[in-house]
Amino acid sequence: MAGLLRSRKFWIAVFGVVQTVVFHFMPDIDPSLWQAIDALVVVLITTIAVEDAAEKRAGGGAG
Repeated sequence: MAGLLRSRKFWIAVFGVVQTVVFHFMPDIDPSLWQAIDALVVVLITTIAVEDAAEKRAGGGAG
């Protein structure tokens, strides 16, 4: 559990879920805006996962 709370990917995913829920209930915000933010969140999480995998493969032991 402690590893999850220190995970960058976890906190970015939490941000993505929270912003989606908040923006969904704000009628003045264009849905394409929060959908674009969601796409960026997915790209960022994927980039961090690739970085962690490369570090682990190199022997750095990413957490």
